[in-house]
Amino acid sequence: MSGHRTPMRLRVLAIALLVGLACAAAAMAIRLGRAPAAAPRPRGLNLLLVTLDTTRADSLGAYGAQDAATPNFDRVAARGVVFEQAITAAPLTLPAHASLFTARYPPQHGVRDNGGFVLDARQTTLAERLAAAGFRTGGFVGAYVLDRRWGIAHGFDTYFDDFDLEKSAGKAAAVERPANEVADRALAWLDTVASSRFFAWMHFYDAHSPYDPPEPYRTRFAGRPYAGEVAFADAQVGRLIGFLERRGLLERTIVALVGDHGESLGEHAERTHGFFVYSAVLRVPFAIAAPVDAAGGRRVGATVRTIDLTPTLLDLLGVALPDAVDGRSLVPLMTGASRDLGLEAYSESTYPRYHFGWSGLKALTSGRYKFISAPRPELYDVERDPGEAHNLFAAREALADRMAASLRAREAGATDAAQKPGDVEPEVRARLAALGYVGTFAATPSRETPALADPKDKIDLFNLMTDAREKLQDARDAAAGVEMLERVVAKDPEVVDAWVLLGNEDAAHGRYDRALARYRRALALKPDYDLALRNIANVYRDMGRPGDAVAGYERLLRVDPANVQARQELAQVLLEAGRVADAERELEAVLAQDAGLAAAHNTLGAVRLKQGRLDEGEREIRAALGQRGDLRLAHFNLALAAEQRGDTTSAIAEYRREIDQHPNSYMAQFNLGKLYERLGDVQAQRKCYEDAIASNPRFAEGHFFLAKLYLDGRDFSRAVTLARRGLELAPEGQWAPLGHFVLSDAYAALGERDRASKEAADGRRLAARSK
Repeated sequence: MSGHRTPMRLRVLAIALLVGLACAAAAMAIRLGRAPAAAPRPRGLNLLLVTLDTTRADSLGAYGAQDAATPNFDRVAARGVVFEQAITAAPLTLPAHASLFTARYPPQHGVRDNGGFVLDARQTTLAERLAAAGFRTGGFVGAYVLDRRWGIAHGFDTYFDDFDLEKSAGKAAAVERPANEVADRALAWLDTVASSRFFAWMHFYDAHSPYDPPEPYRTRFAGRPYAGEVAFADAQVGRLIGFLERRGLLERTIVALVGDHGESLGEHAERTHGFFVYSAVLRVPFAIAAPVDAAGGRRVGATVRTIDLTPTLLDLLGVALPDAVDGRSLVPLMTGASRDLGLEAYSESTYPRYHFGWSGLKALTSGRYKFISAPRPELYDVERDPGEAHNLFAAREALADRMAASLRAREAGATDAAQKPGDVEPEVRARLAALGYVGTFAATPSRETPALADPKDKIDLFNLMTDAREKLQDARDAAAGVEMLERVVAKDPEVVDAWVLLGNEDAAHGRYDRALARYRRALALKPDYDLALRNIANVYRDMGRPGDAVAGYERLLRVDPANVQARQELAQVLLEAGRVADAERELEAVLAQDAGLAAAHNTLGAVRLKQGRLDEGEREIRAALGQRGDLRLAHFNLALAAEQRGDTTSAIAEYRREIDQHPNSYMAQFNLGKLYERLGDVQAQRKCYEDAIASNPRFAEGHFFLAKLYLDGRDFSRAVTLARRGLELAPEGQWAPLGHFVLSDAYAALGERDRASKEAADGRRLAARSK
């Protein structure tokens, strides 16, 4: 029998040959971009993904931060794989997430900025691929910049955005929510799908400026509020992991944590993000803990990209990898089958270009080198110079040229949509501004425009604009915000948004002439700027110049005929000017475009009241309120209807509801005062008139009626002051005769007969003219 055995030496050689062939096959697979055969993946895995907005990698303990309080991220990193050099595609939330979910770069998926771009439905997302594979899919976001209107919700069965948009203008709290609220909704959903295969995505926005962590993080991180926000968000990650543990799901769930972009915190003079493409905003935390053999307890030092997230997760989940994408599966790096896939990372910032008319920036990270395409190009050895302080472009121009060529090749594959930002509605711009982003797109330069400014030369203005917006959020700091904006336009008078923000502040404080001048400066820079046109019309409306307001809205509609909101506002102004038939015509056009627009139904109800069709009018108004319970002017119109019916009690109640919902509703306050006059309640009447002129200091009619009330109360000095102010506001207005007669009676009571006679004559002259 022994003669038939293979000699030991031959058996050893055979084993060595088989091992060598296996190693060669593995090496070939890696060179071809395929992972070698790995141990079978567990079947039926779930996925929990958390994106940490505005989170620097070096703010976490897993990346060496000594004073961090991020035990939950660090635990995931220790249990799984942490990628030390992960690069995002863009330092802005929406394009960064579009790249995360499509595995494509912004020039390919077409979303280049926050606002003005919508992810095309033809772009297939991670959620769509997993939904097709039978997963329950839920997305829960912390800021309006990821609202479903931007297309990022494709593929999610449940998508929690639900921001209170009607109350959002200028208020960040209405268009963002803290991580604990996001986690609350996500956990409630997870509880209902725990027995199914699920994909849950949570977006935590907390580390975004302004930094204001809740207690106890505010106290614990006093003087370091950004670190406090990061720690708070990490605590919510802990809540999610705790749920998985309690339900016995952690060992069947892939947990992925990734930043969408970082935060400069003053590096390169940038305080926040979105403007530059240095490592402070491009290098992000990225860790995956997966119950897969050999994919644990590992740190990967090679360059990876956030566009690699989706291919990696699909690979781990056993779902077919997407084709025609820019990202690659990182599983070979996670399992140790490869140390480096030789990946190049493309990044871009279009924010300076689109919103200020300065040059955009593109970056390419390849190995230890990073090239930034700018009017003054930059090249860095990020291994030796991680702070990117020493520009090597002049010394290594040949290398820079090769990297620049690679960048141009990537840009050549851009989609048509990628090059065409579209301005968004004024309400949307206000919501984005509340989050710290400019919503206005600068005018497109002509071919004769000289070379665009290098953002490095404009960072001080960018910081001023950022700081000014934050100051304007708080009335106590608004004056400082205005001063900052004045400095912006003094240094660069072509910053469109600065002029509009200045105009808004002037208009809010009744400085209408100055507001008009600001808006006209914006229009000179961008003649088709719908927000400036709309604001001009609104100012004329507040000034009591309905004819000019109508002309303003009509000009806006010539620029943007499909703007139903502008047409609805035109109809309201026409109605206030007594042009009922014209208002009805415009409303018919509005409802033909958008039959469900609540404001249009409300205004149509007011038209019906003017036409004496009370029942029909009230039905329209109540239907509008059914759509939007806090619709401006709806309760006001119901009060008018009650007055027409002679129901004073109901009219008072409706005016009160209008004022409760909209405290600056000066006409509701004024009309309520007139009702109290009928009831003989002089004190309540005076309070309503005072509130009306406080809400609208340019409300001439309110000044005249309040002056008459003080005259009747024999407070002649106050009556004179109010009447004089009313005449300054509307010297030829409908109620100007009343102002002169009040002055005449007051002067007579004060013994100034000559002045009394003159005022009486002026009053009679104006009254005769109006007949």
